[in-house]
Amino acid sequence: MDQETRKTYTNALELCEKGRIKAAIEKLKLVIKAYPDYPDVHNALGLAYSLRGNNDDAVTSFKMAIELNPEYIEAYVHMAIIQNEQCRFEEAKQTFEKAAKLETKEKGLSPQLKAKLANTYGQLGDTYYELQEYKKAKDEYKRAMEVSSSFLDIRLKLAKTHLQLAEYRNAEKLLKGILENNKSYLEAKTTLGLCYYQQKRFSDARREWQEALDHDSENIKAKSYLNMLREKVK
Repeated sequence: MDQETRKTYTNALELCEKGRIKAAIEKLKLVIKAYPDYPDVHNALGLAYSLRGNNDDAVTSFKMAIELNPEYIEAYVHMAIIQNEQCRFEEAKQTFEKAAKLETKEKGLSPQLKAKLANTYGQLGDTYYELQEYKKAKDEYKRAMEVSSSFLDIRLKLAKTHLQLAEYRNAEKLLKGILENNKSYLEAKTTLGLCYYQQKRFSDARREWQEALDHDSENIKAKSYLNMLREKVK
């Protein structure tokens, strides 16, 4: 890249940082016109487009960056984030996985990429759960946990999916593990009570719900479940 074009590229990046995105895009286009084979410039243009909300153009730019450099991890990650925001979860998952494989090959999976990948799997699991595709939801939540097992909210979602599938032992194990990590996670406690209730272990269910209510006297779920239990055992 010649010196004048390099100055234009540097100026475009500075404009991006200052929030002058439209001007930055115009300068990046000039750089690409002169040097169309620089993946970093296409990646920068993709980021600029994404800041303007032009997601389709952003994805096109990231794809061009990847075409020029098939091992461009950042371009994969940026593209996956946009796909995720567009609820194109399957595509986002595949893109993240490509980035993950490349990063693992180089230096192992970074915490940041782990979090993003786990979140993508989790959101896909949420979609399947809402569609009552519980087995598929379970698979995605498990993938999320394989990537990052520290996310208690994903563990809870997986436990709820086990409940929907009447896999009570698996649900109970997960919920107890959550509460070992965080005794104040009341949603896990009320869900554990529900797990016991569905197995007709009413005294255990009552204990969990009452403990949740003792911890938070306004806990609506605990109150509702206890009322349900009272009606059940009348």
